[in-house]
Amino acid sequence: MTENTQTLSLGQQFKTAREALGLSLVEVAQQTNLKRNHLESLEDDVFILPNIPPAFVRGYVRNYLRFLRLPVELIDSVNYGEVTLPKETKKVAVSVPVKMNYKSQARWVKGLTWLILLCAVGMTLAWWWQEHKKDQASSEQLVNRSVEMTQNNESNVVIPVSITTEPMPVNLEAQTVLQQSQTPAASEIPLATEATPPTVVVNVLQQPVAVEQVITEPTKQAESTVINDELRIEITNANSWITVRDAKNKKLAEKLYNVGEVLTFNGNEQYRLTVGAPANVKIYYKGEQVPLKVDGRVARFKLPLAN
Repeated sequence: MTENTQTLSLGQQFKTAREALGLSLVEVAQQTNLKRNHLESLEDDVFILPNIPPAFVRGYVRNYLRFLRLPVELIDSVNYGEVTLPKETKKVAVSVPVKMNYKSQARWVKGLTWLILLCAVGMTLAWWWQEHKKDQASSEQLVNRSVEMTQNNESNVVIPVSITTEPMPVNLEAQTVLQQSQTPAASEIPLATEATPPTVVVNVLQQPVAVEQVITEPTKQAESTVINDELRIEITNANSWITVRDAKNKKLAEKLYNVGEVLTFNGNEQYRLTVGAPANVKIYYKGEQVPLKVDGRVARFKLPLAN
């Protein structure tokens, strides 16, 4: 590189090298894919182009140097409008940490999170309350239906009436008068009628004894089973709707039970009962009969009973 070349600026060197190759700006623009006005600016030593970042201008200069076969080191001989900071300033800027105000953002995010959680909990509680109301309404409807059915059955029940035959007292004086006045007829009729009253009396006296023997045996068995069960429910007449829940409101039984059915429960701390027809039910808790109020209404109570 001659001294003349060293005294020339970068733009002048571009122009001299292009003219030495015998190329025009149009030909160079076609071969390098650079705009003609950009090439003219570079040859006029204008390296700060409007609306073009300095990094792009540096790339244009590098391509033009390679095309003209000039030293690539010349790219650093001019300024492209880049702001260069001294080394000491860079060190200070690196050493000082930039503090971001995260507290306001964290508070905003926390508040939004709490709002979403509260909305979710509120919707869950509202759904549970609606389901609870529906369940309670359906159970009450079933209980009312069972009560109506029980009342209809009770009105149609035929109550058996026991008729006891007692021997009629015999008037001896009237009998002797009749025998004297009708002696021929009495002699012809056999005395079978005199033997019939004793047979009737004997049958009447023997029947209650047999009934008492049959009844006493089931009562002993029932007493023994009542003692063994924690909660025992017996349907003694017609039918009744019964709902039994434990302390956690879990259904243990719920339907319309008919006469003769027996329910037994064990291993629960507390029971919640709904009885549609208390008059048709007997309830035993830990061997003791639970008193039920018979007033034609549905009975709802908990066991053990509150003192």
